[in-house]
Amino acid sequence: LRVSFAQVGMAERYYQPYYYTPSYTGGWWNGTPISYPINGVKAYIPYWRTYDSALKPQNTVNYEIGLDMKFLNNRIGLDYTYSRQNIEDQIFEVPLTGSAGYSEMVMNAGKAHTNTHEIVVYTTPYKSKDWEWNLNFNYTKMENIVDELAQGVESIFLGGFENPQVRLGVGYEMPVIYGVSFARDEQGRILVDEDPSSITYGMPMDAPEKVLAKVSPDFIFGANTDVTFKSLTLSAVLEWKQGGHMYHGSNNCLDMYGVSANTCDRTSTFVFDGYKSNGEKNDIVRGGENDPLAYQILYSDVLGTISEAAVYGNSFVKLREIALRYAMPKSWIPKVNVSVSAFARNILLWTELDNFDPESSQGNGNMAGCFERFSLPQTKSFGFGIEVKF
Repeated sequence: LRVSFAQVGMAERYYQPYYYTPSYTGGWWNGTPISYPINGVKAYIPYWRTYDSALKPQNTVNYEIGLDMKFLNNRIGLDYTYSRQNIEDQIFEVPLTGSAGYSEMVMNAGKAHTNTHEIVVYTTPYKSKDWEWNLNFNYTKMENIVDELAQGVESIFLGGFENPQVRLGVGYEMPVIYGVSFARDEQGRILVDEDPSSITYGMPMDAPEKVLAKVSPDFIFGANTDVTFKSLTLSAVLEWKQGGHMYHGSNNCLDMYGVSANTCDRTSTFVFDGYKSNGEKNDIVRGGENDPLAYQILYSDVLGTISEAAVYGNSFVKLREIALRYAMPKSWIPKVNVSVSAFARNILLWTELDNFDPESSQGNGNMAGCFERFSLPQTKSFGFGIEVKF
């Protein structure tokens, strides 16, 4: 039985308000069209970020309790760990109104907590003179909850685009995907446009921006096994991630530009799967010879602008690695241990995310695991190695 307690502070650099030399540019310029000094004239403006004069270190307190048990001469073992982490005075760049003269303020603006459960089970189901089989499992469930932010702030931008974004939201697990949503009725069903004069007649309507989904999984389950016969070992690693969501920008763009499988048929009629305001199932027919732009309007003008349409669940099961290792007899090279191995990684994947590996995400910071848009696909890899110990 083990128990631990830790308390850690983290300081942030503090700067007094200062001025800097501005430059002005735009998305259509290759360079900077306006840059000071101009004809020897200098200019300075207040820096766009300011720091709270009452800024103090972030404080993290962690409690942990664990239990390790082994039975039958270590043939069966169980490790369990529970930890609780409380974070106070989190330091964030909090957005300010333009009238403040600054875009954001670095300040103590958050309070959060984390609950974590970790279970590891390891077994040796069979063992003899020449054979040994080991089978291990691990389970992790982690909840990161935002308890509060600065006064008047409901969420904080972490990354993304104007729409959608990755944010921290009070009362939600962090992070969350935030953006334009579908208009829905009280039962949560998607509502369609019932105006016959509208180009989006019979298609879904949008609603104000809101939290669309949480990113973090419900749990992660892993398994690894190895079977050894004399000097030959075969091993494999499997992982199952359940729950969580991702903004899948590649799928959204494929649809929006009409190059996905969903947009192959542009001549048949269709009825969007939604509901009318009176609760009746949508029966408005679009498309066909007399409505040739219906598919373009649906995928480009409607679904292409509603972020929720591109938010997918990203549960998956992946065979991460399978490897074969051979340890050469010591009689071959006395006093030296030599082994050769071969491996294959990321060779099998089952996922609910269409057309893509859910671990291919955009960026390595706050957007990692949350956003995917024109990302490079994950690769399968094969290799071999020689290990020498002396």
